[in-house]
Amino acid sequence: MPAGLNEFYGSESQLRMYHARYVHFLNGAPQNFPVLDLGCGSGVFMELAREHKRAVRGVEQVSEAAARARAKGLDVAQDDALRFLDGHPNAFSFIYCSHLIEHFAYGDACRLLELCQRALVSGGRLHVNTPNPASLEVIAENFWLDPTHVRPYPLPLLAQMMQHAGFNLIASGYDSTPALPRRTLARRLWLRLALGRHYGHENTFIVGEKT
Repeated sequence: MPAGLNEFYGSESQLRMYHARYVHFLNGAPQNFPVLDLGCGSGVFMELAREHKRAVRGVEQVSEAAARARAKGLDVAQDDALRFLDGHPNAFSFIYCSHLIEHFAYGDACRLLELCQRALVSGGRLHVNTPNPASLEVIAENFWLDPTHVRPYPLPLLAQMMQHAGFNLIASGYDSTPALPRRTLARRLWLRLALGRHYGHENTFIVGEKT
């Protein structure tokens, strides 16, 4: 995450609530290989995985974020995600890729998924979170607040890309950021009524398994 953009992503406590929703997907992944968090930021998901008795590694390109994660005693490589994955075939049981794929053009995003599949052991899982472009609020403004975003990935396209990379899809859906300010509740309810399915869920998630 680029320095200075934390206000667009929420506090660490909000991030912890958000990532905690997905820890249960670790339960179906092999136990004897580590978990990898790609674009791990300050290491919030890594902490959650460690609390669930899983060995965990992280990759983060931004030096400030990598330093914050290392200060928590986490094993974080400061590296490019594609380069790191290319050097670690059959090494991980679970790869968590949260709000990273939208920083890649389509060709590089396909390469990212293919390298994740290669880096996982048999039965390993890949979990991808990304902004939901089906929400007008996301695609009209929120997505572009981060100048490093390249393009959005709608869920149907992401599912197709995952399957093409060699994953069996086991879960997918939409969610919203937890602990949103109560003062915005009336506005959110009005927009939900006015825009229907084109407003609401801010994020997409999808989980695939390597067979």
